[in-house]
Amino acid sequence: MSANWFQGRPGLVAAGAPVEIDSIDRDRFFGADNYDAEEGLRDAVNTALLLDQPLLLTGEPGTGKTQLGEKLALELGLQLFKFETKSTSVAQDLFYTFDHVARFQAAQVSKDEDALHPLRFVDYGALGKAVVQSLAAEDARKLFRPEQLPLWYRGPCRAVVLIDEIDKAPSDFPNDALNEIERHYFRVREVAGGLEIHAASRQRPIVVITSNSEKQLPDAFLRRCVFYHLQPITRERMQAITLRRLAALKVESGPMLDKALELFFALRSPAYDLRKPPSTAEFLAFVSALALDPAARSATGLPPELARRVLATLVKAPEDQLAASRHPLVAGVAPA
Repeated sequence: MSANWFQGRPGLVAAGAPVEIDSIDRDRFFGADNYDAEEGLRDAVNTALLLDQPLLLTGEPGTGKTQLGEKLALELGLQLFKFETKSTSVAQDLFYTFDHVARFQAAQVSKDEDALHPLRFVDYGALGKAVVQSLAAEDARKLFRPEQLPLWYRGPCRAVVLIDEIDKAPSDFPNDALNEIERHYFRVREVAGGLEIHAASRQRPIVVITSNSEKQLPDAFLRRCVFYHLQPITRERMQAITLRRLAALKVESGPMLDKALELFFALRSPAYDLRKPPSTAEFLAFVSALALDPAARSATGLPPELARRVLATLVKAPEDQLAASRHPLVAGVAPA
């Protein structure tokens, strides 16, 4: 590797100015603009758009589910609002959160009704923002105190909402959000009587929901979605994706890429039974690391020493790394 990389040896310190590290531009190589949807996925997206239903996208981690929402927003020229689901998420978080502490503190120093108006303490979530953005400016302005539109409002227009990894949420999360997602509305309960906010009918949000299938989603929720499961990637498609995304790193068809693909699909096979088989994203990182090493540029295949050096980009669990290190392409021995 370059002398500018970390050496980890005693006595080595930077001499003067910070060392310049030639890191790759991850947005350039792994960004959504290079996303290539498989044919069945294109059909599922267009069906969801036609029927005005959420698209539920499943598949193993690292297969580009999140990027589908980003690509959809990019290609349609729409704003993207992203909700990253957590184990503590509740359905209301999709639409808004209310700062009860701040309102209590404000009440200690002021009795002014406008200063204590509940809308001053509302923070709209991803789907809440998309619903508000669908409204005409004069209607949207009424949902804020003072009546001033936030920077994220670009309406009235549609937006893409990505609800990422919904299976991380508690089991009641999908059902609790069911009606609101389907009917594109929500209720701010803290406003007297409960303020209902409905999306404008021609500007309703486009909703993409991803799941790693770690838990079964309720049937009632599934019925309201267009569903697509990403297919296991083929060698031909994996090679095409790699050549397109990493062309600027001078990754080309040849022995090194062939051997890297051979290793990737071997480690994904039942013969190795890895706890976490490598994904598309991890293979792209692996090949990028290979391509950035000068030794790889003159190699006629996959140098075992180099493969071992960057193996951690491909397999992550310690027991998986041990199993992968026994593969002939990594161990540097001829196959039996």
